[in-house]
Amino acid sequence: MYEIIKNVIQSGRYKLTDILAKIDTLWVQSSLSDDERTELMNLARSGADPTQGVDVLAKLSDLDKRLKVLENAGTTDPEPGEEYPEYIPGKWYYKDDKCTYKGSKYICTAPAEVVCVWSPEEYPAYWQLVE
Repeated sequence: MYEIIKNVIQSGRYKLTDILAKIDTLWVQSSLSDDERTELMNLARSGADPTQGVDVLAKLSDLDKRLKVLENAGTTDPEPGEEYPEYIPGKWYYKDDKCTYKGSKYICTAPAEVVCVWSPEEYPAYWQLVE
């Protein structure tokens, strides 16, 4: 199973969340060793393509909302407690975007102009724990 998963990852045709779940399932079933799991997880994360599995129309709608907020910046005061809004799966996060994930606050550390569509748990390299 290790070789099959590795080949899929190397092909680049996978959704990160799906492949991580499959790797964990195989590991729990003792089909993968700890070292194989770690290697496959790192390989999957390093080769992940944020455009895989993206709903383009939903993203355009999200970008339109973000643009409207920028256009109206300064016209309304932000509501208290919205500084770290709840994490939304599949949302595009950019450098310095903030979210709350499983009760903890995070700041996105993805490189400038790079989109992050993964949670802090799925791709911890792009998130910094604040609290």
